[in-house]
Amino acid sequence: MNRPRVRLLDVAMRAGVSPAAASMALNGRSAGNLAPTTRDRILAAAAELDYTPDSVAQSLRRRKTNVLGLVTDAIASSPFAGRLLAGAMESARSRSYVLVIVDANREPDNEVIAIRELTRRRVDGLVYATMGLQHLPVAPHTSLPLVLANCWSDQPVPAVIPDDDRAGDTAAAYLTGLGHQRVAMITGLVGSAGQRRTRAFTERSRDAGVDPLVHVIDADWSVTAGYHAAWTLLTDDTGAPRPAAQRPTAVWGVNDRVATGVVLAALRLGLEIPRDLSVLGMDDQEELADCLVPALTTLALPHRELGEAAVSRLLDLLDNSGLPVPADPQRLECPLVERASTAPPPSAG
Repeated sequence: MNRPRVRLLDVAMRAGVSPAAASMALNGRSAGNLAPTTRDRILAAAAELDYTPDSVAQSLRRRKTNVLGLVTDAIASSPFAGRLLAGAMESARSRSYVLVIVDANREPDNEVIAIRELTRRRVDGLVYATMGLQHLPVAPHTSLPLVLANCWSDQPVPAVIPDDDRAGDTAAAYLTGLGHQRVAMITGLVGSAGQRRTRAFTERSRDAGVDPLVHVIDADWSVTAGYHAAWTLLTDDTGAPRPAAQRPTAVWGVNDRVATGVVLAALRLGLEIPRDLSVLGMDDQEELADCLVPALTTLALPHRELGEAAVSRLLDLLDNSGLPVPADPQRLECPLVERASTAPPPSAG
């Protein structure tokens, strides 16, 4: 049989004080209002009765629910969902908030409905996250405090995104640091991520005295696209393997799927990785990068950190609504994850 809920009045009666006095003690407002002995008597009574404050009533009094909303365009169906959502939930939990997650399944109308419903249910603020890095000319419309994750807007809305410029710089520095002089990048230039990675990779390679070969793919960033692009780089017009001196010794794929296509093409041509060709990816799509043979060296997209940072930024806004919004998004590092697909180039070739 369920025990009746202990009320504030019950605590007050047990301690021999008024409900107002009990409320002050239990809500941390006893200083200057209650004698320390009275406060201690009230707290002891609450502990004896196993009193739990009514969170709904507290929320109404404080005009806060300690609930945040996270709306995504399609992240729940992506390989990286777990990491971003785990980071967001942990950040919320660490500051005593609950996170409600709604995925729009690529339907803009669903996003509008989700934001409207979360607002109606009085969440304190919203994070909007996208599966791929996106520029949003107009941020999602809401009257609530809002932070963007993996996207940014022309409007003054706080945003957290991967540092694709630094990723391109890191990739070039790593491959040239291994001693590679003939490097190539297989990239797509549609979208900000590919453009930024390509520009930074090219500039850093040239700073190291290397003129990289950039192969642009018009198709999606898929295994198949990577395979066909690598085949073009590694074979001559007849489809025969290029002589070692005429082919790159290292290739950076714009993502792990493209890099996987490079590995498959190289293996089909009889090349050994990384002895004949080093292959570097981008994403750290673990079920792919870890399981590939050889395991793929890659740059990790900071999905967990994106979730953590976006929620942390939102909570900072809620604590201080006067915080200025930075002109540029916060950019997070994409760390190198070194595995078995990269090595110094062949000593001759």
